[in-house]
Amino acid sequence: MTSTSTVPAAPSLYAYTGGRPFDPALPCVVFVHGALNDHSVWTLAARWFAHHGHGVLAVDLPGHGRSPGPALPDVEAMADAVLALLAARGVPRVALVGHSMGSLIALEATSRAAPGTISHLVLVGTAYPMRVSPALLATAARQPGAGVAR
Repeated sequence: MTSTSTVPAAPSLYAYTGGRPFDPALPCVVFVHGALNDHSVWTLAARWFAHHGHGVLAVDLPGHGRSPGPALPDVEAMADAVLALLAARGVPRVALVGHSMGSLIALEATSRAAPGTISHLVLVGTAYPMRVSPALLATAARQPGAGVAR
């Protein structure tokens, strides 16, 4: 089963639930994809957790995958969108898992969340500084939004 959530002060975010109805009373895991990706990078992990006693939300960030709207301008805005999704879904405590750019979003969301909200933080494919391919930067400068256009 999949679901779509309306997030206050943010576009409607699509969230894949791993083939199970989302239950915020279960231990929750939220998966955040990296740049130019969507929830599908987390399909296998999301299904495993959903079928082993967890509530799962594998989000499509605004302007990515099935979520409408333009891509948000920075990591801080994307972190706020993830936190708004958690609030809209009534999630009291969550393990955040982020890949690449998603790891930066998860880290930022953790720093902005109310104390006790984030139970675990998993950063996958994280580096400092996080280098971006010169070809991607050049394309973004010439054609903003081209990488996330549908």
